[in-house]
Amino acid sequence: MFGPSPSDSLRETLDDEELDLSSVSMLELRAQLEHERDTARAAGRLAEFETVRNAAPNARDDELLDDPPVGEHHLGRLGGWRATWGTRALVAAVLGTALLVGLGVFAQSTHEQRQRWLHPLPELEATIDPGSPREMTIEDGKMRLGLAREAPSVNLIHLPDRDITLARGYAKAQFKVEVRDGKTVKLVVLTGAIRETLTHPDAVPLLD
Repeated sequence: MFGPSPSDSLRETLDDEELDLSSVSMLELRAQLEHERDTARAAGRLAEFETVRNAAPNARDDELLDDPPVGEHHLGRLGGWRATWGTRALVAAVLGTALLVGLGVFAQSTHEQRQRWLHPLPELEATIDPGSPREMTIEDGKMRLGLAREAPSVNLIHLPDRDITLARGYAKAQFKVEVRDGKTVKLVVLTGAIRETLTHPDAVPLLD
C-alpha cells in the first residue's frame, strides 16, 4: 500500500483552507502545519488533530456507520475455526458412532466364531446331560482322542500309566494314543497341546 506523501497531508489538513499552493513554499506549509499542531496541543485536541490530519477524505465518508456491528474479522483464522465448530462436532460424533458400531460388530463376530470353534456340534452337545463326567479312562487299544476346556467336552483322560490334560493356554487338542498290555506305547499330538502326568513308577514320558 502507498501512504499519502507529506505534501498530500498538508494539502488536506490545513483547516480545509483554500490555498494557492503554487505561491506557497514547502517550508511555509510545514510552518503552518506546526502552528496548527501547537494550537491543537494547547487546546488539548492533539489526538483529534492527528486523526483528522492522517485521514484521507472521501466523497462517501457520510455512508460510514457511526456504530458498526461487532464482527470476527479481528480474530483472523481463529474466527473461521470457531465458526465451523458445530460442523466439526457433528462430523466427530458421526465418525465416533460409526467406530463404536464397527467395534461392536467386530466383537460380536469374534465371539460367534470362537463359539463355533469351541462347540462345533451344538445339537449333539444339547443331548448330553450337563452333570455328565468329563473324564475318560482308556485301558487298551489304539485311538484318536480329543480334549476341550469347556463343558460338556472331556477334559481329562486316564491311561494306565499317565493322565492326559490340556496344556496351559489351550482350549482344545487332539492326539493319537496307543495302549498295549497296560502301558502307553505311543502318544502323538495332532492339534493344540497336551500335558502328561505320570502315574506309574515305570512310566516313561512320551512328549517332548
